[in-house]
Amino acid sequence: MHRRIIVNADDLGLCPSVNTAIFDVFRAGNLSSATLMVNMPGTTDAVRRLAEHPGLAVGLHFNITEGRSLGGPSSLTDVGGRFMARGALARAVLLRRVRPADIRNEFEAQLAAMRALGVIPAHIDGHQHMHMAPVVQDALMPVLRREGLAMRIVGPPPDAAPRDGGRWRKRMKQWLNRRLARRAHGRKQVPTNDELVSIHDLDHAGPYDAATYHGLLAGTSPGAVVEVMVHPYILGDDLHAMYGPSMARRTPFLQRCAAEHEALRHAPVFGEAALITYDRLGA
Repeated sequence: MHRRIIVNADDLGLCPSVNTAIFDVFRAGNLSSATLMVNMPGTTDAVRRLAEHPGLAVGLHFNITEGRSLGGPSSLTDVGGRFMARGALARAVLLRRVRPADIRNEFEAQLAAMRALGVIPAHIDGHQHMHMAPVVQDALMPVLRREGLAMRIVGPPPDAAPRDGGRWRKRMKQWLNRRLARRAHGRKQVPTNDELVSIHDLDHAGPYDAATYHGLLAGTSPGAVVEVMVHPYILGDDLHAMYGPSMARRTPFLQRCAAEHEALRHAPVFGEAALITYDRLGA
């Protein structure tokens, strides 16, 4: 594993228990960056604790599918300013009911909020990968170029799709992600990773260990800049309170997140790989 990789934890700021899991993994040496949600219950806790974890790069986890908009009611929200769920937003995007100006305004508002909290963004990605939708990405790009910010591209390697026939939705998502990644790479307007891997591409929900991550990286292209996207979670009472009855529906995802925390919180698992950050691309 003599290579450079980015290991990024999504969902910093979701709630305090998730923040704890992410900081556990960073202290264990298995994280180079995390992306911050600036409109969620754990945002203030995350920012306060970042001072105790120097060296962790922090990007913006641009969020338009959970919580309340920072830019106010728009085509992204209901009349009260709360974001639509991902499925509803995806349908609105397909039906061209989402205004690009609203996406850009919300992005500007979240960037401004992050800076007001004293955190300088190292890059951006999107909660639930919504930034990969062409209308969203095209709305963000002028701001990214102006600010000189790198962006995650969700580009799964060809063999990343699960082989379990029962996970057909995941296979379809990976097919779509590859198409959208080709589009984004073809434009190459800002610094990006080349490929992305995650334990969520695997057919089993854990347990995971160093061999799991070595196997994911073994399937990537030689010389590629690869992000290992991680979601370490502690399934705390605050998370249960946030999601309430929908926790049961989220169980398959949450089981993997809890197993990932367990795999990454004890000791380094990435061997001799150099863990880099998005703001070091090209350095």
